[in-house]
Amino acid sequence: MDGPQAPQLTIQKIAPPEVQVGRPATFQIRLKNTGPVLANGVELRDVVPKGARLIDTSPRANPGVRGELVWQLGSLKPGDEVSVEVQLMPIEEGEIGSMATVSFSADASARTMATKPQLALKLVAPAKVLIGEEVTVGITVTNSGSGIARRVVLDERVPPGLQHAAGPELEYEVGDLKPGESKQLELKLTAVQAGPVTNVLVARAEANVRTEDRWDLEVLSPQLELAVEGPKRRFLDREASYIVSVANPGTAAARQVELTAQLPPGLKFVRTNNNGQYDEATRSVYWLLQELPPKETGTVELTTLPITIGQDRLLVRGAAERGIAAQKEHPVIIDGIAAVMFEVTDTRDPVEVNGETNYEIRVLNQGSKESTNVQVTVTLPPDLRLVAAEGPTRRTSEGNQIVFEPLPRLAAKADTTYRVRVQGLKPGDQRVRVQLLTDEIRTPITKEESTRVYSDQ
Repeated sequence: MDGPQAPQLTIQKIAPPEVQVGRPATFQIRLKNTGPVLANGVELRDVVPKGARLIDTSPRANPGVRGELVWQLGSLKPGDEVSVEVQLMPIEEGEIGSMATVSFSADASARTMATKPQLALKLVAPAKVLIGEEVTVGITVTNSGSGIARRVVLDERVPPGLQHAAGPELEYEVGDLKPGESKQLELKLTAVQAGPVTNVLVARAEANVRTEDRWDLEVLSPQLELAVEGPKRRFLDREASYIVSVANPGTAAARQVELTAQLPPGLKFVRTNNNGQYDEATRSVYWLLQELPPKETGTVELTTLPITIGQDRLLVRGAAERGIAAQKEHPVIIDGIAAVMFEVTDTRDPVEVNGETNYEIRVLNQGSKESTNVQVTVTLPPDLRLVAAEGPTRRTSEGNQIVFEPLPRLAAKADTTYRVRVQGLKPGDQRVRVQLLTDEIRTPITKEESTRVYSDQ
């Protein structure tokens, strides 16, 4: 039934040359398929002519909706011929005739092959890569179907952890792929972030053809973590030692690890180990480690001397290849000690009655930090009379007690002197008591100085 279908029928109606009223007459209708193909649903129609009465038909006809005669003849093959007869009784004189009609249908078919394109995608790439390195992804896209895959396109959404110079959204037009045809491509990406990465590549074509393939990658990277162990508070001129550690908690070896400790102004470099080098210009100590494997820790020891009071910080930095860096601050409070002492001496001893002597009170700060609110109080025995008193601050007298106003500050390594002049009134062992108070010394320090007063009588 493929190709053009053209059935063709010929119809011929044969009547007797003459009929007589009251005498039956037979009319014949012939059909023939003169075409090259089958004629389906052949239907013949005729009517009983005016002036005649139907007697019989052969084969028997069915009545139509308007009283016509209908024959359902089925199918006629090419060359088939069929005839029907109609027997009529003329009942009136005159011409008798009718027109027969034939109808049929023709079948035609067409065939084609339904094909289906189908895409297959395969990615080939390393499972692990070091951060900063380029990753080459081998891409094979294949039309594994039976039809042409038209306008094939690859879509790439670059995941976090990877980077492409053209941006995070990439599209590549492959074109048409015939059945069984493959195309191989390369995608170059750069690993920029440590950790697991899943990359999904999509291939699509017209007619909603789509497939994808995924590739799992672990981006390896060294890491640096710094720690500093040592005193956070230290007094002047007492050495302070620090343990500096550098650890690699990453997944790859850290190479060319440079460790730097920058000393604050209040700390002076003393010594270190592990071939550390001190640069006086930058006040920094440098160490170099060729390689630090993953999960390993290296340590160095740094000894310093506090030289300036104040609040400082020890700054430690670590750096390695591929831009790996870390930093750690260790606070250091440098303090001093105010160590105040005093001594009392008399300039003349013994003295005769009504004679005079001077008491010199020398106050010395032997410590490394200034002392504040230094206060001296002198208590005279009843048999000594105050003549004069002087010192770095004003004084007041109440009975036999001399009180000097507090000295606001006494610098480290500095001293000051108070002088008290007295007159001996009665002979005997006269004892002068001196007390010292400071902000650092809350319990008074007391000293006595004995002077012998004598009489010749």
